[in-house]
Amino acid sequence: MLVLRRKVGESIILDGVICVSVLAVEGERVKIGINAPPDVTILRKELLKILSGEVEVQEEAAPPQE
Repeated sequence: MLVLRRKVGESIILDGVICVSVLAVEGERVKIGINAPPDVTILRKELLKILSGEVEVQEEAAPPQE
């Protein structure tokens, strides 16, 4: 894992097209902004876990295909 330090107003560029900017630091919370092409999906990690869990539950509940 690459670990970087950034100040408010500073950014990093990923893959030449995705810009992650530090917008604010409020106590222990950091507000970030992400600029990315429309075809790039951006999800919070906890949301991805929930969605992945729902997919697994749906697959288990689906009747076998013939």
